[in-house]
Amino acid sequence: MTDYAVVTRTVQRVELDANAVLKQAWLLYKRLFARSVLLGATVFGATHFLQALASSGRAGVGVTLLALVLSVAGLALVQGGLVEIVRGLHEDGDDDASVFEALGRASGRVMKLVCVSILFGLGVGLASLLLVIPGLIVAVRWAVAVPAAMLEEGNARDALRRSRALVAGNGWNVFKVLFAVGMLNFIVLIPLTLVAHGSGPFGIWVATTVGSALTAPYAAHALTVVYYALVEPGRPVVLDPGRRWESVWTAEAGQPEKSAWDEYERQFDEREQRWT
Repeated sequence: MTDYAVVTRTVQRVELDANAVLKQAWLLYKRLFARSVLLGATVFGATHFLQALASSGRAGVGVTLLALVLSVAGLALVQGGLVEIVRGLHEDGDDDASVFEALGRASGRVMKLVCVSILFGLGVGLASLLLVIPGLIVAVRWAVAVPAAMLEEGNARDALRRSRALVAGNGWNVFKVLFAVGMLNFIVLIPLTLVAHGSGPFGIWVATTVGSALTAPYAAHALTVVYYALVEPGRPVVLDPGRRWESVWTAEAGQPEKSAWDEYERQFDEREQRWT
């Protein structure tokens, strides 16, 4: 499955349940744990190594700039890859994309995801210079910009506008999701940071890589669940193995799913019978 999902551009006004989102995200985290953590460790391991090298004082300006660029691109790639894993299972319960398949699919939109990350950081940062509250408001409004960028057409600004439209009316509930995710990240990262303190560059590299690989998947899954809950509230976020979402070509409930080509052949046969 290599095509991106096509979702409706309309906005359905639904009441988001923050607790249900967090529970669904936890189920996703457990189901996809090995794959998600491996994906995060693969990318974060490389980017954090460059960051450690740049902060050691032994690297030149070129390595420092490279570390900065790859850190932003790496984070965007991880987020996109995690969204893509969930998207596959949203359409087909058997679409278990591997780590490298998910990264390959996300790489096609990595520049768009990077632009979203940069705009998000600038917007939240500038708003926070005024007061903390404006920064939080911007963060909430743009919370699902990454899933929108990965799953819908348009550019980075379109993804930010789409996120704002989707979140409208559910700002408080989205904030509760972000707050809970932030607290969980804090609980996981603080012990790792304390353990790595004074252990040298290698210890810091291991701690930051492990911490990011453990926390980034849950955060990405939570925001992907928020996105699907707002876009397609009546549909499960992911399907069980062996199940596929019925397409418009399914004639009756319970019938095997037919492809567009099967439907075309059926209509052609019917026309041929009428002509003869």
